[in-house]
Amino acid sequence: MNRKKFLLDQEGVFSVRSLERTSEQVTTTIVNLRRKADITFLRWQAHFDSPIADRVFPWFGAFLLSLSLTLLSLSRFRDLSVGEQIGYYIQASHLMSIGESPEITQLGLNIFALQAAWLFWPISIAARLFPTGEFLLTIQSLVLGIAVVPIWRIARGPANLRTGGAVVLTFAYSLHPSVHNLNLAGFHPEVVAIPGLLAAYLAGHYEKWWLSSGLIFLVLTSRADLGLAVAAIGIIFLLENKKVAGRIVSLCGLAWFLIMAFWVQPAIGSGGYPHIAAFRHFGSSPLDVVFGMLSDPLGLLKDLLVRSNFEQLILIIAPVLFLPLIHLRYLLPAVPLLIFYLIADVPVGVLGNPQQDAAVLAVVFIAATYALMKMGSSGVSRIIVGGKILTVLLLTASVFFIRDSASSPFEKPWEWGKRDETDIARVTSVFWLGEDASVAVPTNMYSEIAERKNAYVLEVDIPFIPNSDQLKHLDAVIFDENIADWSNSELIRFEEKMIKLGFDRRYDSEGIQTWIRKPGVD
Repeated sequence: MNRKKFLLDQEGVFSVRSLERTSEQVTTTIVNLRRKADITFLRWQAHFDSPIADRVFPWFGAFLLSLSLTLLSLSRFRDLSVGEQIGYYIQASHLMSIGESPEITQLGLNIFALQAAWLFWPISIAARLFPTGEFLLTIQSLVLGIAVVPIWRIARGPANLRTGGAVVLTFAYSLHPSVHNLNLAGFHPEVVAIPGLLAAYLAGHYEKWWLSSGLIFLVLTSRADLGLAVAAIGIIFLLENKKVAGRIVSLCGLAWFLIMAFWVQPAIGSGGYPHIAAFRHFGSSPLDVVFGMLSDPLGLLKDLLVRSNFEQLILIIAPVLFLPLIHLRYLLPAVPLLIFYLIADVPVGVLGNPQQDAAVLAVVFIAATYALMKMGSSGVSRIIVGGKILTVLLLTASVFFIRDSASSPFEKPWEWGKRDETDIARVTSVFWLGEDASVAVPTNMYSEIAERKNAYVLEVDIPFIPNSDQLKHLDAVIFDENIADWSNSELIRFEEKMIKLGFDRRYDSEGIQTWIRKPGVD
């Protein structure tokens, strides 16, 4: 036998065997590391699966979320980026503090006729002790943050999840785009529906009906059409075999909506349902709208299936990995309210209409919690959800936060709250106004002048020449060239006309002008 060939074959065998041993060692090492990581993760969960952790963790999470949301909203308010909507509530609070009816001059409507948000009444009383705008935004951020507590309690209680599942769910809520968009879209009393509905469901699950009733009443007083959300919670109670309570809650929610929408709001408003114009494509009165929907189901379906509605649905459900679709019985009761919002033809703000997501968001997280319970496996005492599922859920929530949230890192929130020379000029221009003056200002400055009896928004999107009828009720006008896409000739004509109408330019800096009506000029 050829010795050289023998040696080559022998060396080849040795090399193959050594490679096999090396691959086996690598595989064994990886498996051991993964096993150690799983054991370490389970040990940490075991440490946190205690009554003390359940008392501390949710409140600590709520504090952190509330603090971050408060800082973000106050920063946006300081750099005049919140918008005009909060100005309505600032003016209403001011009018109520001096004993006047809260008639919003820009809307020509009582603030309570708008959404029957009776909860704003005690809030406005407390707001008298603080700067109104900052107080309202802080309260809203605190309410959004405190929703972490009932989410944690539902996950650890009825759903019986381990700490890992509860932590990831609270993180998913904290990163949800609707939460951050709502936090920066002005002031909305209906934010109380998120923690209110979650806590009301939790209290009802444990048959603490007095507590559940109080929370439901709190939700009802935040917005009239949230009666439909309360009816949805009642249906969920029915599906959980709490039939008597479920019927009572459902009927109370539906009755509240009907009474507020078609009797109380018209009585303190303009005599009709204040939002009937949003459904004018179906009819001109509430009954006409109902019959219009029933007689034209294809038209109703067409309105529901538009692109914007699809995107809104995705934005609500996708950040929680579509988990609510696994437990539809908790999601379907909220569908009527969701349809009510989707078919309404209402103006869309810069951040959309995130206030419409509030009630649905509460149901989404109830359904997502039970979906995780269904996907998990039974442990010694609790449901164990796979680490891969929780990791994907956390990554999905993070991706949608970065992509769609108003507080996304792409928006550079660390730069918010700074005032450049133009912002300083905007704030300075207000100092020339008397406390009782009737004033019109651009949208971005409305919250700065809203604490007066007559405050209006000056629309500058389209160039116009002011006339005497348009300005007859105004004592002052603030004009901002920086947000008005006007030509030089249009700006000159505007200034010339203001002078002819008897206004004197008292302040002019960085494109911000304050025009004051001369004494004795009508």
